[in-house]
Amino acid sequence: MQRDRGSRSRLLAANAAAAEFYAVALESDEAAPARHYLTQRNFDAQAARRFGCGFAPSGWDSLTKHLQRKGFEFKELEAAGLSRQGRHGPMDRFHRRLLWPIRSSAGEVIGFGARRLFDDDPMEAKYVNTPETLLYKKSSVMFGIDLAKRDIAKGHQAVVVEGYTDVMAMHLAGVTTAVASCGTAFGDEHLAMLRRLMMDDSFFRGELIYVFDGDAAGRAAALKALDGEQNLAGQSFVAVAPDGMDPCDLRLASGDAALRDLVARRTPLFEFAIRSALAETDLNSAEGRVAALRRCVPMVGQIKDPMLRDEYARQLAGWVGWDDVAQVVDRVRSQAKTPAKVPGRGHPGSKAPRRATQQPLMRLRPNPPPLVRTPATRRCGRNVRRSNRPCSTRRWPDRFSTP
Repeated sequence: MQRDRGSRSRLLAANAAAAEFYAVALESDEAAPARHYLTQRNFDAQAARRFGCGFAPSGWDSLTKHLQRKGFEFKELEAAGLSRQGRHGPMDRFHRRLLWPIRSSAGEVIGFGARRLFDDDPMEAKYVNTPETLLYKKSSVMFGIDLAKRDIAKGHQAVVVEGYTDVMAMHLAGVTTAVASCGTAFGDEHLAMLRRLMMDDSFFRGELIYVFDGDAAGRAAALKALDGEQNLAGQSFVAVAPDGMDPCDLRLASGDAALRDLVARRTPLFEFAIRSALAETDLNSAEGRVAALRRCVPMVGQIKDPMLRDEYARQLAGWVGWDDVAQVVDRVRSQAKTPAKVPGRGHPGSKAPRRATQQPLMRLRPNPPPLVRTPATRRCGRNVRRSNRPCSTRRWPDRFSTP
């Protein structure tokens, strides 16, 4: 056990030294394309230092030799995911790429994410990450967690985005609870980490906001949540920027305020799933409204919380323009795996709720009302107002100044 602790401390030290090496390399002439990439996305030198951005030089073993001179053995560098054995000897894992250090919640560098910059890069993947190591487990690490953890715990809210520059954009815009998974989809271990941060007196009352690049990604995540355990789905929200822009692009186009507004206009996850399905049907015709109910009633029936399920059944009736709200609620209950009890209904003395009617959903009113306006439906608007404050046009100097 003592040997494992010693190994871990050595790997952490090697990663910290590598992060310093890469940060210095970002100031080199060779790293001009990396600086240009960041500048184009409105990130200046101060932002790069804040998030620890770096550059992997083109040398075959530049980092490896640098760290060996500091006393690290090749086997330690290999175990840390910094070096690997090539055909002609030890070599660096990353070459000619823009790098972000990935830190633990305690702020320790445990790995790196690397973005492709050059067309002749033999590694075709746009992004690559440190391989699985003693320190780096992609299923349980999140970029930005070290910067966001305090505000996540304080505000009981976490914003999950999809990339390194999205996290940078969010934090610089004042959304300091943003994090991103690294090289894998957001999963149960990521969720567990955020829940631990948002726990208060053993009662979870936080919000999880997923920010997606487009409706398709948001809809897929919402449907997945409906099929899952739904441990946090009732407190989960979706925010989708207009025109499928990611947060970094939205900040470039409309300024910092647009990102804050995007998060403020979040839509409950269940509502997003249902409204997305409704958007694919024609609610102006009787046939379209019946088709919408046939598609969405089973979706609402998947909601496991009986009270929340009944409320969404009522919302569904309003969104579709269905006159008989009780009929929709009954039909949803008949689809549900955990039917809700209905006090005061059914035969006297019966402990079971009345069985929902099995008649077809065909009682349409001739002229259905417009969409019912409720706080939930108003939150569903996705048009993000544009900020009057333009993005900064500061350019980076060819070389960084020392902070």
